[in-house]
Amino acid sequence: MRFEQTRDVLNHIGAFHKQAGRLYTELKGHCSNARVRLLLDYISRHELNLEKNIAAFRDDLPESVLSSWFKYSHDQDIFAALNEVDREKDMPFDDVLDLALELDGQLVELYQEMMERSTSAEVKDIFNSLLLQEMKEKQTLVRNALGLMDI
Repeated sequence: MRFEQTRDVLNHIGAFHKQAGRLYTELKGHCSNARVRLLLDYISRHELNLEKNIAAFRDDLPESVLSSWFKYSHDQDIFAALNEVDREKDMPFDDVLDLALELDGQLVELYQEMMERSTSAEVKDIFNSLLLQEMKEKQTLVRNALGLMDI
């Protein structure tokens, strides 16, 4: 997708979290391992919560920030990784965790690119904040996943 304004990017990110949450829910329906189902349930709820957080974050931003234009557009499709997943596969724990980390990596790259391409210091700060939050979420995911392995 080609982004033009900050609002477009944030809407795209919210949609990404929503689709990721649905993906994990679908995967859970084809999972035979109780530990993996717990992980999928956790990640699904987490993604849907992030979707709501992005919407609330967007709604709190001033119009001047939301309507800020980017000099260049983002061409990478962050949804591609979501669309490549076999939704009927009974995935092992490590594959689910790898998928979650790969999808988080897509957002990290997007945030970094938006920081680099923004001409507004305020917009750069917003994407830096989102980047730091995403990195924190990634650490939490790994820590919680490792905790599930001990169950």
